[in-house]
Formats: sequence, structure tokens, C-alpha cells
Amino acid sequence: MRAPVLADKYVGYHDLTHAHTEGVDYAVHVRFPLNSTIAIIAPHGGHIEGGTSEVARLMAGEDHGLYLFEGLRATGDNFERLHLTSHCFDEPRCLELISQCETVIAVHGYASHGPDVLLGGRDEELKRALAPSLRAQGLSVMSEGHRFPGLDARNVCNRTRSRQGVQMELSEGLRHSRAWAGLVQAVRTVLDECPQRA
Repeated sequence: MRAPVLADKYVGYHDLTHAHTEGVDYAVHVRFPLNSTIAIIAPHGGHIEGGTSEVARLMAGEDHGLYLFEGLRATGDNFERLHLTSHCFDEPRCLELISQCETVIAVHGYASHGPDVLLGGRDEELKRALAPSLRAQGLSVMSEGHRFPGLDARNVCNRTRSRQGVQMELSEGLRHSRAWAGLVQAVRTVLDECPQRA
């Protein structure tokens, strides 16, 4: 019997659909914004990178677009089977949403114990605005020199109308703490203070 293909072997969403079934292994949620050109996305939500769906929902609120790709598998292998890397993430509903947006924040998770946030992506202006706002909430923030720069033009966060976005990596400690109020407030405050993005 052949071993299942791991997600890091996929070159795109089409490969993933051959191995897994929507509604059984994963779910997709998309909400287009009415009066905003901003979207918050969690391409590794549900049981893939725990907590990222919930944080993305809070950041988006009712104002902005929202996209969630959520792992549903009960076997504990969601990351291994469903983690489609960001530069290969081309799920059509996600691309349709972000192609209509000037600004995208992609919420991800990584393994670290502290209340840490790593900012990547090509939107340097938004990263510069987010960093001090997040630090004011007691979070440790790095905007460069980390292992998730998110600068590839194919990265899903950068496939907006403006060809730039932000990749926000949240530490495991922060995600598991569920102490997200300051994080969410920091992000929403910055977005609210950028009227040209709304």
C-alpha cells in the first residue's frame, strides 16, 4: 500500500484536491467585503495551525474580507497532509477574494513559546505601522532577520491588487494562550488609521 503524499509535495491546490475531500478533510470559508479593500486570511486554519482561524475572524470583524482554509481531519495529521505552502497556495476562492483587495494580512502560526509575532510580506509600510502597535500590547515583534520573510511574489499574501501584503506569523505560545485581545486591537487600530486602505 502506497503511503499518502505529504502536503509539502503538492505544487498547488489542484494536487491537494486529488488526495483530500472538501467537507471531510478540510473546509473553506470566504466572505467578500462590502466597503473595504482589506482581507484577513488564514490559509492554514482549523487544525493545521491552531488558533489562526479564530484570530483571523477577530481581526476581520464584520468590516473586512475573510478567508479561512481549515483542516478538519481527526487523525492529528492536518499539518502534514493539508499545509499547502504559502507560495503554492492557489485555492481559487482565496485568489478571487485577494485579487479584489489592496491589502491582505495572512495569519500563520509557528513553533515558539513566547508571545511573539514575526512580520513578513512585501507591504513595508504596513509592517512599519504594525510593529510599534503590536509592541505597545506587550508582544515581541520582528520585521526582518527571521526565517519567514514572505517576500516571494507568489506568496499568497502578496497576490493582491497592489502586489504586496503582510504575512503575520504568531508563535505557538501566543496562539495557545488565547490572550488575543491586544493583538487584535493592535491590528484593527492600524487598519482603521489607514483610510487609504479602507
